[in-house]
Amino acid sequence: MEITAATLLLIFAIIGFIMVFFSSWGTLLIMLGAAVFSFVTNFQVIDVKTLVILFILYLAGEVLEYIFIILIAKKLGASNIAVAGAIVGGILGAIFGASFFGVGTALGILMGLFLGAFMVELLIQRDLVKSLKAGLGSVLGRLLSIATKIAIAAVMILIIAAKTGMLSKILPKG
Repeated sequence: MEITAATLLLIFAIIGFIMVFFSSWGTLLIMLGAAVFSFVTNFQVIDVKTLVILFILYLAGEVLEYIFIILIAKKLGASNIAVAGAIVGGILGAIFGASFFGVGTALGILMGLFLGAFMVELLIQRDLVKSLKAGLGSVLGRLLSIATKIAIAAVMILIIAAKTGMLSKILPKG
């Protein structure tokens, strides 16, 4: 049973890390894999404290995703309503992008963020340059959030590897 749990943990970690590049669910998958492994092994390898740390890291990634989108879009001149348009556009882009077997999710999110901010800003301000900047800001915020989530996913995997003893097998001795 422990081998099955370890295999699931590894699969969740690998898929989760890859998913960080394409959608928001990567760090959640890593955390869920650790939770399943922890439950199956009666919390003896990965304890509740570690699960809480992993959960906090997951939440931090989710919160930072929206903060970066908002901050960078605002930095490039987006209005509050354009930022809301970007977030709604990103969600709609993810939904429509997912219809292309998940491959289009990342592109759908980016297009949705851009178009949401761009179109709302254009309707309100009637300024093409400001609208383009608002759309670009939301996309740059998303790209920064992906980079941040990659770092968070790597930290999560390192914590799991350290707890399961895999880190000592990977790192050279001495």
